[in-house]
Order: sequence, then C-alpha cells, then structure tokens
Amino acid sequence: MPDDVPAPMTLPILRRIAGARAEERVLRVLAFAFLPAAVLFGLLGAPPAIAQRSVWPDWWTAVAFAIGVGPSIAIGVCAFLVPLGAIRWIARANVAGTLLVLASIPFVVTPAHGQAMPIWFADVSGLGLIAAAIAVRPWWALAVAVAGSALGFADRLALGGPGALIDGIQGALYLMLFTITFIALGVSSLAAARAADVAEAAAEDATVGAAADAARERERTRINELVHDRVLATLLTAAREIPGSGGLERRDAQRALEGLQDLLRDDVAPVDLSGEDFVWKVQAIATEVLPEALFNYELEESPDLPGSAVEALVDAAEEAMRNSRRHAGEANRTVHVHVGDGSATIDVLDDGIGFERAAVPPTRLGLSDSIEGRMRALPGGSANVISRPGVGTRISLGWSAA
Repeated sequence: MPDDVPAPMTLPILRRIAGARAEERVLRVLAFAFLPAAVLFGLLGAPPAIAQRSVWPDWWTAVAFAIGVGPSIAIGVCAFLVPLGAIRWIARANVAGTLLVLASIPFVVTPAHGQAMPIWFADVSGLGLIAAAIAVRPWWALAVAVAGSALGFADRLALGGPGALIDGIQGALYLMLFTITFIALGVSSLAAARAADVAEAAAEDATVGAAADAARERERTRINELVHDRVLATLLTAAREIPGSGGLERRDAQRALEGLQDLLRDDVAPVDLSGEDFVWKVQAIATEVLPEALFNYELEESPDLPGSAVEALVDAAEEAMRNSRRHAGEANRTVHVHVGDGSATIDVLDDGIGFERAAVPPTRLGLSDSIEGRMRALPGGSANVISRPGVGTRISLGWSAA
C-alpha cells in the first residue's frame, strides 16, 4: 500500500474479537445473544403483564422488568464494549434480580385475584436464570436453575386456585429443563474454548521450545564448523609441517582469529556478492589452499548471490579443498565454479587415493558438519560427495534460489 494512502480503519469491536482468546470470544458471543433474546422475551411478557395490572402493583411490574429483563438487554449491548469482568457482574445482577423478583411474588400479589391469574414473570424469568452460565461457575449455575425452579413452584402454590399443585410442578419442570439446557450449552461452549486456549498455549510453548532447540543446534553446528575448519585445521597443519605449504598455517591462523571474532559479533551480516566477485573469492581461496589446482569457471548474468549462500558455499568449498590437500596425496586437482541465474555451484575434484564414503564415521566433523551439514542448513543448499578408493573424489556444492 502506498505511503500516502491511509490504512483502512478497523472497528474497535472487530479488533477486540480478533485479538482475544477463544474463551473470551465465545463468552462475548454468548453475551451478545442475550440482546435479541431479551427483546423477544420482553415483547412476549408485556401483554400478560398489562393484562394482570389489577393483580400486581404497577411499581412491582416496573421493577420486575427493570431488574429481571433490563440486565439481559445490558449484557447484549455491552458484549463487545466492556471488559469481561464487567459483563460477568451484569450477568450476576441479572441472576440476582430474577431470583429476587421470583421470591417477592407471594408478597405482592393481590389476594382477591390470586386464584384467577397465572404468573406472567414465569415466562420471562428463564433468560435471567440462563445468565448464570456466564456469571458463575458451572455448579453454581446449576444451583441457580434449581433455585429458580423451586421459587417458581412456590409462587404458583402461593397463588392457589384449582390445579395449583399440578400447574406448579409442570411450570417448575419446564423452567428447570429450559434453563439447564441453555446453561449446559453455554458452559460446554466456554469449556471447549478454554481447552482450545490451553492447547494453543501448549503449542506456542512447544514451538518456542523447538525454536530454541533449533537455535542451539545451529549455534553448536556453527561452533563445530569454526573449531574444525579454523582452529583444529590450523593446529594440524602446523603440527604436520606440510612441506611447501607456503605459509598456509599462518593464513589459516589468521582466518581462525577472524572467525572467532565474527562468532562474538552476531550483528555482522554476510555480504551479498555479484557473480563475478563470488568467482574471484573462490579463486583466491583456491590459490591459497590448492595453488597447484586447475581453476576454471562459467559465469552467466545473474542477480547478486545472497550473503548466507556465499558464506556457506565458500566455507564448505575451502574445507573440501583442505581435505583434498590433506588426504588425497599426490593428485591432480580441479576447482570449477558455475554461476547461473539464481544458482551457484562449486566442484572440487581430485584423482587421488579416494575413500569409501560409508566408512567415514559421523563424528568426523570435516565431512559431516563442515561440508554436508553446512550445506543442509542453507535453504536451497546441497552437497554431494562421490569418492572411490584409487579413483579420486568429487565434492559438488550447490545453491539454488528456487
């Protein structure tokens, strides 16, 4: 997106949902569902409440709507606007208000009409009891459902009239089954979301742990490569006093010091090189390590090679040259470089004594880590070692952006 074009604004509600845990998202959706349900219950409860004005005091009817239905509407309105703690407190107020209204019915009913009218609030009290699913713990929510049903049964008995006992039992069972069903739905949804959060947190911890392990392994490999390629190689060269080394041990010692300094400075990033500079860099190393080797190259037009690829290819090639010098004996050697479009290869060949690749133990860091391991760690890198006793060795190192 261009800098002069403002980014589209995201609604705060969408940001709140997108960045929340699964449990929070589910709870807010459940809370929002109270808004249409409360409006519907209020519309259904209004006609019988009006019809029963002579049975209930007007002030009580207003209070019953305010503390029994009002908090349910508030839960839905505030679902995506306030913190979860505030939503839970509103839900607790809804539960408490509903139970309070149910408990007050026997004390406010007009006795002269008590036997003639049903309880209109029983039709809307279920929603306030369901709010327990997001207000309290599951067992307390179940207790709320039982308490609400018991109060509904007591209210019907207090009104009296023919069939009060049967009507009270039916009403109480209906209210209990209704509320328990939706409380179970809400509680199970929140429990599943909570389990998803726990699983996600465990997966994040595992990912972080795996990344840390991978980083430690990369660092271990890097140190092994440095120690083998520079320190041990320098000591070995100096100890063997290879004839005609032409100061090779001194140059190796200098590169060992530089490598150790780079190891302590992680902020030094590898430098990208053009294809031509890459060829000259490999040629310079071949001239130092294998001055008698035949060097040739193929150079095509290509973008600059990334520094990580250059570093891996050059270090692995230098180790391959050093191995040839140490182990191949009297031999003809060739170093060939090819740079193509988004690719680079280095071949180090000799017709020396050769070896059996399967017979080389994995603890030999030169071949396993410094050459094959280094190229495996490079995205797009490859290393192919071909050798036969008495025939010679060919080590092919490659990198491809594809």
